[in-house]
Amino acid sequence: MMRILLATLALSIPLPAAAQTGINGRIVPVDRGVRDNNARIDRERSAGRLSRSDARRAKAENGVTDSLADRYASDGRFSDDEQTKITNRNNAMRSILDAPARVAPKG
Repeated sequence: MMRILLATLALSIPLPAAAQTGINGRIVPVDRGVRDNNARIDRERSAGRLSRSDARRAKAENGVTDSLADRYASDGRFSDDEQTKITNRNNAMRSILDAPARVAPKG
C-alpha cells in the first residue's frame, strides 16, 4: 500500500523527457517502459517482495499509464508535457519497485 502511495507522490515530480518517436506517433520508450514495468511487477510478486494486492494495484496503475499514452498519441504525436507525464509515471513505478520491501522475502 505504501508503495502505491509513494507512486502517487512521485508522479507529481517533473523529470526531463527523452522522446524517440516510433510508429503511429507512439514513443518507443513509453511502450518499453510499460512492458518492462509489468515484467518487473511479475518478478517482484513471484519473489515474494510484493503482495498480491500491491502487484494488482501496480499493474492497474501501469495500465493507466499505457491508456494515457494511447490517448496522448491519438493525434499522432506527444507534446513535451505529455511525454514528461508518461516518463514521470514510468520512472515513479520503477522507483517504487526498486524500493526495499516492507516485509522480508519468502525464504
